[in-house]
Parts: sequence; structure tokens; C-alpha cells
Amino acid sequence: MTSNGGFTCASIAWKRLILCAIAVAAAAVSFAAQQPQNSQYQPRFGMGHLPDATVVHGSDVESSAIADDAKCFPWKLSEVRAGTVDVQTLSIPSSAKREYQKACDASKKNKYDEVEQHARAAIEKIEKYPAAWVMLGLSLAEQQKTDDAQEACAHASKADPAYLPGYLCSAEVSTRKAEWKQVLTASNMAISLNLGGDSYAFYYRATAYLHLNNLDEAKKNALQAVQIDATHSEPSVDLLMAQIYEREGNKAQAIAQLQQLLKRHPDRQTADEANQHLAALESQQPAGAQ
Repeated sequence: MTSNGGFTCASIAWKRLILCAIAVAAAAVSFAAQQPQNSQYQPRFGMGHLPDATVVHGSDVESSAIADDAKCFPWKLSEVRAGTVDVQTLSIPSSAKREYQKACDASKKNKYDEVEQHARAAIEKIEKYPAAWVMLGLSLAEQQKTDDAQEACAHASKADPAYLPGYLCSAEVSTRKAEWKQVLTASNMAISLNLGGDSYAFYYRATAYLHLNNLDEAKKNALQAVQIDATHSEPSVDLLMAQIYEREGNKAQAIAQLQQLLKRHPDRQTADEANQHLAALESQQPAGAQ
């Protein structure tokens, strides 16, 4: 479902979602005729995209370890959806936790070199610290070190194969690299965890299918993300739906989707990007079209 001066193409203020452009084609050229991989209008999630809402506590798990760590990520995750709480997670030494918190604090200021420094320090104290690996991966991605970022995300999943943010991290970095088959693999792994439904995993999978020119699967997965994100908390999901409608040639529905997005998310950054896309679509509409 999307980052501000922070974790992605265009970032998202640390306490609010950032939306980066998903692909506004030249006014005279239909988006359907474009190569998806050349898309310029791609919302992403990253440092600088701290959700407005705090972590939602799951009913089955009450672990402050997972809750506190997840607050530093750009995805709104409950404790249950974040992953299992194993002995390793609960035994993170306080010295490592302090370094992790310093990384989290630095990320709020978009100081990604400091985030990297403190995340690495946390990992040095305990290698199997999946949250620190995710934090490292996102900070490296913000510094355009995407190969190293991808490796860090993979370490998070290796440290805890049931840790959802590790796969979301991989999907995010692969999205930035336009490696759509890898995005599909990571999102499939996230969905296979069966953590009560995750809109982000379906969002990433829909994005991958869109760029792989499988519109049916893209739409099916995007609608699944919409269903899970019933409160429409992520503008990226609405924007993705608009993009899919546009690719289908249904510009009227794409315009309606963007108009709904503007009603739900009137903040300036979201509005600016949505209006840019909306203007391009409207300019392609035949005179008198609704």
C-alpha cells in the first residue's frame, strides 16, 4: 500500500504516508501502452513513512518486543501479523535494544547513515535480531544501496522465517529495483505465513503482477488488499487500484478512484501526487465524458 524524504522513491514524513508517483504517461499516450517497468509513478514504503497509527496490539500475542520494534517500520502491523514471538526475539539483550532504538530515532530525522550505524551495532551484539536486519535493509535502500539492502532483508527472514517484516522488506527493496519476480516471491512468502491477512503483502503481489502484465491477478490481489484495509488507511492501495483501472482502459473508474483517494486523504503530499495523476487522466478523457 507505500515513503517521505524517507524509505523510498519519494518519501513519506516519518509520521505520515508518503506517496511517490506511479506512472504518469505523456498526456497523449495511454498508460496501457507503456512498459510498466518504466513507470515513474510508483508508491513505496520506507523510512520516513512511519504510520500515523501506532502498532495495533494483537489479541493472541502480547510482546512489547515485537510491538516496539514494529513501530519503527513503515507498515502498520499488529503484533500477531508481525510474526511469531520466539525465544530469540524475547531474549534480545538490552544493549542491542538500545542501539535499535537509536536507529529508530535517527530514522525519524531521515539520518540514514546513523540508522545504518546503529542497526549494525545492534546486529553485532546479537546476529539473530530480525528487526535490526529490517531496519538496516530499509536504511540501505534509502541510501540507494539496494543490493546490500536486499541482502539485509534476506538476513531478517533467515533469522526468523516466520517474521513478516523480513518479507515485506524484501518486497519493498525488490520493488525499488523493479525486480518483479522477486517481489512476487517475497509477497507470496509473506502471504503463506497466514497471519490473519496482510494488505501490504497483497499490495506488493498486485504491484508485481501489474508490472508482469497480468492484469487479472493484479486486480484480484489489489481488491484483496482493499478488503483487508477496510478503513482505507493506505493511499497507495487506492492509487494502485486507479493504476489498474487505467491499464484496463477504464479511465473513468480510475478517475473516480483518485477522487475517492482525495476525499480520504486530503493531506497535501497525497493530494499533490493524486492531483497530478488525475490531471493527466482527465486530459485524456473525451469531451463530455463522465
